[in-house]
Amino acid sequence: MKEGEIDKLDRQLIKLLSEDGRMPAKDLARQLDISAPTVQSRLKGLIRRGVLKVAGLVDPFKLKNVLVAIIAIRVDDVIKMPRIIDQLMEFKQVSWAIAVTGRYDIFAEVIVTEGIEWMFKFYADEMSKLDGVAHSESFMVTQTRRKWTTLPPDIAGWL
Repeated sequence: MKEGEIDKLDRQLIKLLSEDGRMPAKDLARQLDISAPTVQSRLKGLIRRGVLKVAGLVDPFKLKNVLVAIIAIRVDDVIKMPRIIDQLMEFKQVSWAIAVTGRYDIFAEVIVTEGIEWMFKFYADEMSKLDGVAHSESFMVTQTRRKWTTLPPDIAGWL
């Protein structure tokens, strides 16, 4: 199977794990009508190929003093987008950054653990390092449904 390709069984396995990432292999095997060793083999293959990552997800809105912000960025030259995304991912507060179509070129999710005033500090200390940003705008997330995320590695330690 080529990189990134998955078959029907892999999709079913991923769906079950999306519902309960701690489901034991024997339960996955029973639901999929396959053997537990087949489940283990499939999981190892999906993880090795970078298709699947098993992680603990948190609801940031149920954690005290945790805020979520989305930063929308317009770049001055699309050729700079991959570099800017890589730089964003180096900032400890950024949980993800993506290239998008539309009015903006990049969106990034930022996990705020030091209060709303931290956004100014983030812009002054981090965003100012990005060469090629023509415009950026931040949005504080005030309410969500089914918002589960991984915490950025450097922030997870504050818990």
